[in-house]
Amino acid sequence: MDFFDKLGNTISAAGKTGLSKAKEIKDTARITLDIQEREGAIRKLYQDLGQAYYQAHKDDENPEYEQIAEIRAAFEEIGELKSAKDDIRGIRRCPECGGAVADSANFCSNCGAKCEKPEPEVYEGEVVDSEEEAAEETTETEAETDAEDAPVAEEAFEDEDKIEE
Repeated sequence: MDFFDKLGNTISAAGKTGLSKAKEIKDTARITLDIQEREGAIRKLYQDLGQAYYQAHKDDENPEYEQIAEIRAAFEEIGELKSAKDDIRGIRRCPECGGAVADSANFCSNCGAKCEKPEPEVYEGEVVDSEEEAAEETTETEAETDAEDAPVAEEAFEDEDKIEE
C-alpha cells in the first residue's frame, strides 16, 4: 500500500502544480489582454488627438508639422480619384448633400436640390487626331518657317556678290 500512497501523493502534487500553472497562465493571459486593450485605447486617443489637431490647423499657411501638408495633398488626390471614378460610372455629385446623381438627372434623389449640368469644356486650340498628324504639322510649320527665312538669306548672298564685284 505504501507504493499506492506515494503514487497518489505524487499525482496529487502534480495536479496541484498543474492547477497553479494553469491559474498562472490564465491570470497572465488576462493581464496581457488588459494591456493590449489599454494600448489600443491609447492608439485611438492618439489618432483622435492628431485628427483634432489637423482639423484645427489644416488651413494654416505655414503649418508647424509637415504631415499637415502631406495629409492635405492626400485628400486632394483622393478627391481627384473619386472624381475620376464618378466620371467612369457616369455620375456626378450633388452640390448640397454630396450624394450621387446620374449625369442625366436635373435634381438630386437624396435631397431634391437642383443639380446643374456642368458645361462641357471647350478646347480653343487645334485638335490633333494622332501623333503622325502632329509630326506632319510640326514638319509643315518648320518648312514654312524655313521658307520665310530663305529670301532673307538669298538677299544676303546677293549683297555679298555686289560687294565682291
